[in-house]
Amino acid sequence: MPRGKPPPPQQAIHSRLSFLHQASSLLSTSPTTAGLSRYYTSHLLSVSKKSVQRLSTPVKHTLCKRCSSILVPAITSTTTIENKSKNGRKRWADVVVVECRYCGKTKRFPTVDREEVKAKKEKKTITTTTTTSTTTANATTTTMREEVDGDAAMTGT
Repeated sequence: MPRGKPPPPQQAIHSRLSFLHQASSLLSTSPTTAGLSRYYTSHLLSVSKKSVQRLSTPVKHTLCKRCSSILVPAITSTTTIENKSKNGRKRWADVVVVECRYCGKTKRFPTVDREEVKAKKEKKTITTTTTTSTTTANATTTTMREEVDGDAAMTGT
């Protein structure tokens, strides 16, 4: 039994899921084939559940949970940006709202990535720490100078 290699991923199932998503998104553009598109999407969801394959986040964002239709902007869904903070002052509070035109279900997604917010917080923390360290170093240097000056005054030099 080879130890170093992991088992190969389920390539056939991945190909099937990809095909079902592509077929569903292609058929969703025409109103006459919307029912077939929904069938392919529901089949996609059932295959992914049975095979215990997680769908990627961008794929999940394009699916309606209520009616299993593909959410194509301006065709099967409407997209708006909301900011419910006080007078829209907080830019990081922007939310993309996608509404399904078939069933009316809304999905809300933040516009700012969590990684960006974490990176900004870390950068701010590093800057604050550096400033504090610099201030502490300056205070230490000043204290040392005063001690040296005090020693010089005591010795009379």
